[in-house]
Amino acid sequence: VNLAPSDTPQDVYAGILRVVTRLVDEDARAGVSQAVALQGKLTRKIVKQTVMTNVYGVTLIGAREQIAARLREVKDDDGQHVFDIMAVSSLALYVAKKIFASLGEMFTQAQEIQTWLNESARRIAQSMPEAALASWKAMVLESRQSKEKLREAVRVSKSSGSTLDSETVLRLRPDLGPGSTRRMRLDALATKPMSTVVWTTPLGLTVVQPYRKSAQRAVTTSLQNFTINDANMPTPVNSQKQKTAFPPNFVHSLDASHMVLSAIECRVAGLVFASVHDSYWTHACDVDRMNDILRDQFVTLHEMPIMANLKAEFEERYRSHKMPTTCWEYVVHSSAVKGADPNKKTGQRTKKAEREEQERLVEVELAQIQLGAHAGDAHAGAAGEGDEIAANNEACAAALAASMVELDLATVKLIDPAADLVGAMRQADHIAYTLNANKLRIKGGTMALRADCRKRIKEIRSECAEAKAEAKAKAKAEAKAKAKAKAKGGKRKSKKAVAEEPAVEEPAAEEPLDETSAQSINDRVWVLEKELESAIIALHAKYPTSFSTPKITVSPAETPELFQRASDLVREGKLAGRFVKRIEWRDIKFTDLPTQGDFDIAQVRKSQYFFS
Repeated sequence: VNLAPSDTPQDVYAGILRVVTRLVDEDARAGVSQAVALQGKLTRKIVKQTVMTNVYGVTLIGAREQIAARLREVKDDDGQHVFDIMAVSSLALYVAKKIFASLGEMFTQAQEIQTWLNESARRIAQSMPEAALASWKAMVLESRQSKEKLREAVRVSKSSGSTLDSETVLRLRPDLGPGSTRRMRLDALATKPMSTVVWTTPLGLTVVQPYRKSAQRAVTTSLQNFTINDANMPTPVNSQKQKTAFPPNFVHSLDASHMVLSAIECRVAGLVFASVHDSYWTHACDVDRMNDILRDQFVTLHEMPIMANLKAEFEERYRSHKMPTTCWEYVVHSSAVKGADPNKKTGQRTKKAEREEQERLVEVELAQIQLGAHAGDAHAGAAGEGDEIAANNEACAAALAASMVELDLATVKLIDPAADLVGAMRQADHIAYTLNANKLRIKGGTMALRADCRKRIKEIRSECAEAKAEAKAKAKAEAKAKAKAKAKGGKRKSKKAVAEEPAVEEPAAEEPLDETSAQSINDRVWVLEKELESAIIALHAKYPTSFSTPKITVSPAETPELFQRASDLVREGKLAGRFVKRIEWRDIKFTDLPTQGDFDIAQVRKSQYFFS
């Protein structure tokens, strides 16, 4: 198809060959051995198959095999192979790379559209409806609980010396009953990608890509064992095929729309019309009129906002879908950020919190399964990274600490990470620094308050002990003086009479409730302890150690340049925190469409070789 007007038919394969030949000549002058061996020997036939199948998602390895087959066919006049058979694979890989580079040079915007279609299909194939995700989480949690109940029942039966009957086992584990194998396969199927790529052509026809993996069943007979495809078992989508087949299938749907529009218009014009694939026929006397119709309908079709309509349809059709995303969360000394609440009991979680944590772990498990099906994709993770990105230079820690400032947490205005990622990260550093400083102040202030309280309690007890000792000594002296005065006022008795006289005990006087009594001391100590508790609470109110900050995450797949900039700052030690890899289920989003070119589609009407 020649869209632009020209005096002669334009050959895309010859155009790619010219670019590849130029690149090979440049390498040959630089002394590249493969280029020297290939210089002057490349033909249109060698590059044609790879160029033709590029839109079908041919890989570099597949292109190498295609080109290697063509190179083996090249012979000289004597029928001898031109290229060394042992070096063909290396030469073919070199040529494949040059062809891919040439395609990117000649068809930049076309490759950008192909990349967008591939990426959109990948996201769809990885996605799962939100309702299905919730059902899967509930299924997994229920299965785990039933297994735990059965283990507990087995433990109890063993301890009591009894055995579990089959009815009890099936009641606790219904998945072990009849049809358990099929049920297990269906349960496993729930963890696999099931979303297919669906779109609508400009004529309103809905297209569904049917690519799914085959379910196999082993059949055992008396003669042999063999495997058959089980057509009755639902199967997950073939995500790789969904991705690579979408661009050519989408283009084919547009070509089919053009054919139907042309056929309708030919019928209106009274022309006989027939077609085989992309070859259109009519009577010789009507060829010129049919050519005009083909061009007019092509312009009519492609004047529509086809790509914008496709993106809008995807966003509407898959709006309730979620997809697993590998992202990086910025963490700044989590223990300091969370702080310590003096009134919060640690080590205790509600059942709701425990279930939410279990559901989160189940989501991560399912996301890892989904991402595992696309392990070869470029966006499955950050290449060359582990599970954490941190500063590799400890010498910059002091300089970084010197640049930190304390914030007034009561008036601070949080920065939206979506609007300013690096600014939000720096603010998180300052907040963590402030919380750490407050934590140290509270620790020091609490220690001082407790020490002062202990000192005052000790002084109270010491004062009370001294007062008691003085009161006791005073009472003893008074008793002695009273006894002495009594002896002087009466007649002196003999020792025998005193001994025979019965002793008269005086009633003990009740100890008055004054500041030296045990009850009074306890009351004064209790008052001091309450004052200490109030002072500590006031200290926490003055210097908060917890602060709610927005979660800062960045996805290399969605914003690669921003992630690279932020991760470089972390590695260089210009930020205090670190990046930790997370896997999350997020609403499916489609990237922006490539910039539209400035080609005027109306020029097709003037193209002499539109169908060459």
